[in-house]
Amino acid sequence: MSVLGIDIGGSSVKAAGGDLGGEFKTVISTRYTDPDRADILEAIGQCLTQLGDQQWSAAGLCLPGRMNTERTAIERSVNIPSLNGWDLNDLLGAVVDPGAPCRVVSDADAAGFDWVNEYPSHGRTAAISLGTGVGLCVLDGDQIVTIGAKGIGHLGHMDVGRLGLDDRVDRDGSLNTLESYIGAPALDSWMVDGALDFRSMGGDDEAIRALVRGLRVVHAIYQPDRIALLGGVGIAISSKLDLLRDLVNEGLTPLAVEGWSIASGDSGFHAARGAAKLAAQSAG
Repeated sequence: MSVLGIDIGGSSVKAAGGDLGGEFKTVISTRYTDPDRADILEAIGQCLTQLGDQQWSAAGLCLPGRMNTERTAIERSVNIPSLNGWDLNDLLGAVVDPGAPCRVVSDADAAGFDWVNEYPSHGRTAAISLGTGVGLCVLDGDQIVTIGAKGIGHLGHMDVGRLGLDDRVDRDGSLNTLESYIGAPALDSWMVDGALDFRSMGGDDEAIRALVRGLRVVHAIYQPDRIALLGGVGIAISSKLDLLRDLVNEGLTPLAVEGWSIASGDSGFHAARGAAKLAAQSAG
């Protein structure tokens, strides 16, 4: 089965395509800032061109934001407002031929699903996608946990409190959200030669303190056996995993799983690959 995954991110579109069970070819569009719908379609087109002419058996599409009740459109996307209200059938029509099985998933769910398939476990995994925004996927084994028909919440919009002299104001007006501290737009001062470099970041840095608060909440609510930090920021912060684990463990609730572990992702294409795999799963 030849499957396609498209990940519409806050700064670029990524795609993965290939035969299920084999190697996926991964590609990325040129970067954008505050894209409109035309920019997104152009970026998708760039990825499809790089993958080459294919007849996809199934396709998965990652979209950041909250779906409407009918699951026909994104109702609220803070980081890509142009997605709001965009009919998914119209968007999917620009990606695959009519009639091809398609599945729309959150970027966090797709990335988490790919990571647990790469690193299987029978326990509970909390996969946190750290990029332009912050998303959470909780999985038991490789089964995504939900609350009824909905996801398990928007971790990035959790209020972690004021950590400096002034409040952090997010682009939607929210105060002191986890995203406002650890989302990529808040980390410009840690860019070195176009890449995030956290090697000199200490435990007193606001980004670390905010992430620690977020991880402690995840432990209290979901009791994961392991946490995976995915996305570009999650990969970049891999040098601080020991520090994060030590800080989280200080006074951590005894309800947390003893001996929990923490890891970073190893690919910027977890979400694109996971979308393809989830689409194949739905197609049977």
